[in-house]
Amino acid sequence: MLNIKQKKMTTSYQPLQLNQRVEFLDLLRGFALLGILMVNMPLMNAPFVTEMGKFTIWTDPANETASWIIRFFFTGKFYTLFSMLFGIGFYFFLRKADETANSVLPVFRRRLGWLLAIGILHVVLLWYGDILVFYALFGFVMILFRKKSVKSLIIWAISVFMIPILLTLGFVLFFQWALSVPEIAETLAPQLKGSVVWMNDFIERANVVYSTGSFAEIVRIRLLEYSNILPGAFFFFPNVLAMFLIGVAFGKKKVFENLEANRGLLNKLALYSLPVAIVSNWALAYYSSYSSYVVFDWPIFWVTVSMAFGGPSLMFVYIALIAHCYHKGYFKKISQAIMQTGRMALTNYLMQSVIATTIFFSYGLGLYGQVNIWQGMILTVAIYIVQVIWSHYWLKYYRFGPMEWLWRTLTYGKKQKMKKSQ
Repeated sequence: MLNIKQKKMTTSYQPLQLNQRVEFLDLLRGFALLGILMVNMPLMNAPFVTEMGKFTIWTDPANETASWIIRFFFTGKFYTLFSMLFGIGFYFFLRKADETANSVLPVFRRRLGWLLAIGILHVVLLWYGDILVFYALFGFVMILFRKKSVKSLIIWAISVFMIPILLTLGFVLFFQWALSVPEIAETLAPQLKGSVVWMNDFIERANVVYSTGSFAEIVRIRLLEYSNILPGAFFFFPNVLAMFLIGVAFGKKKVFENLEANRGLLNKLALYSLPVAIVSNWALAYYSSYSSYVVFDWPIFWVTVSMAFGGPSLMFVYIALIAHCYHKGYFKKISQAIMQTGRMALTNYLMQSVIATTIFFSYGLGLYGQVNIWQGMILTVAIYIVQVIWSHYWLKYYRFGPMEWLWRTLTYGKKQKMKKSQ
C-alpha cells in the first residue's frame, strides 16, 4: 500500500541524478564539514556550560589561543554555509518541477519529516549539539518563501538576522534595569548565585557520567543538556532560516551554477565582507570569554551581534577564496577528494558524532574531559582526513553515502539503487 501511494505522489518528481549535481556545491559542503567538526569537537569533549565564558575548564595560554582561533575562524561560519547550501538545494527541488511546483512540496515535506526524525535520533543516541532538527523545522518555514523574488528574499533574510539581536538587546536592557533597582537586585542575587552553583555542579556530574556512566545515564544527562540549550535557539538559530533564504536567492540567481560569470559578484561580496568579518569575529572571540551567561549582560549582546555579522561575512570570504582556487585549478586532487566528502555530507556529519563520542564517552575510550582544545584541533584534522579518504573509496562503488541512501529511500518510499553496478 505504501509503495502504491508513493508512486502516485512522485510520478511528477524524481530524485536529482548524479550528473545533475553542481560540483562546486559539493566542494563547499565538504569544506564545511571540517569547520563544523572543529567547532563541535570541544563541545563533544566537555559539558555545554564550559563553552560559556567564565565556566571554561581550559585556561592556560595554549588552549586560550586555540579557543580564540576556533571562535574567530570557525564558530558560526560553517553552519551558516551549510544552511545556505540547504536553501540552494530546496530551490533545485522547486526548479526541477517548476511546471508542477505544487507536486514537489509533499516530497519536500516528507524529506524534512525524515530529516527531523534523523535529527531527533542524533540527539537521543549521540550528541545534544545536533543541527538537523533545526534545519528540518526551519525548512518547513522556508516553504512559505518559495515564490518570493530575490530582492524580497534578501530583505526577509536581513530582517530575520535582526531577530536575535533585538531579542538579546531587549533582555539585556531589562536585566540591567532590574539589577539597578535595589529591591529587584536583592531578589535576583540568590537565584543568580544558585545558577552559578548549578553550572559548576553540572560540570562535575557530566564529567563523571560521560566518562564512566552507563549508556542510559549518558542519554539522560544529554537530554538535560539539550533542554538547557533549547532556549538559546531563539537567539542564535533564526540565522539558519535567514541563510536558507539567502540560499534560495542565490539559487534563483544561479550564482554557483554559473560560477565563472558570478565570480565578480562573489569577489565583491568578499571584499565588502572582509572588514565586517575582522571586526565582528574579533569581538566574538573577545566577548565570548567575558560573559558569565548567567544573566543577560552586554558581553552576551556583543556575542549575539558578532555571531550574526561575523558568521556570514567570513563565510562569503571563504566562498570567494574557494571559488578562486577552484577556477584556477589549484589543489585539484584535494578539491576532488573534498567534493566526494561533500557528496556524503549527511553521513559524514553523523559519523563525526559517532567517532567523537566513541573516543570520549564511557562506552568507548572514556577520554571525556581529557583532550584539551588544541589537541582536539589536531584530532579534528585527523578525523577529517580519514573521512575524506573513506568517502573517496566508498563512492568508487556506491552512488550515495549510507545515510543519503536511507534518506532518499524513506523520502520516496522506494528503495533507491545503491551500487554503481546496478
